[in-house]
Amino acid sequence: MTDEQMVQHLLARDPSALSVLQHTYGAGALAVAQRIVQNRETAEECVQDALLAVWETVPPQRPERLRHYFIALARSSALDRYRAEHREKRGGKEVTLALEELNECIPGPEDVEDQVAVKALGERINVFLAALPERERDAFLRRYYYLEPLEDAAKALGLTRRHLSVVLFRTRKKLKAFLQKEDLL
Repeated sequence: MTDEQMVQHLLARDPSALSVLQHTYGAGALAVAQRIVQNRETAEECVQDALLAVWETVPPQRPERLRHYFIALARSSALDRYRAEHREKRGGKEVTLALEELNECIPGPEDVEDQVAVKALGERINVFLAALPERERDAFLRRYYYLEPLEDAAKALGLTRRHLSVVLFRTRKKLKAFLQKEDLL
């Protein structure tokens, strides 16, 4: 079943679309969630939360890329769980490390006005990413969206860990300059 067909079934409130969605994209969503929470059972719960969120949001949402939408919901659920479990702890986990690396160039939302600004920021980051060469974009997304460990992302991209670190450092510098130019920092 294609994404468009799954969306059509969801719009028609056909629950079988959730089974197909989980079968088709569940492994990817589970992998992302598990990288964040570092626990398979919790990651599975995050995937289930994402399935429920898909059911509750389609309609009115009509995602063009159902895979990305589903994985983003699973990722969001996992990040919420991670934050709840690590509010006062600052361990050396990949999630903390990746988020700290981005901290210097992307502010976090504090109130409603800030949340509106964060939405605009997200749109501008998408513009920035679209303008990057494919390899830099893939590196950035693997590290900061899918939260892959440096070693795994470097291997997938055919780079050394050190080379990937340099690519990410330079990309963060470009992002910061881009956001400053756009008056978003």
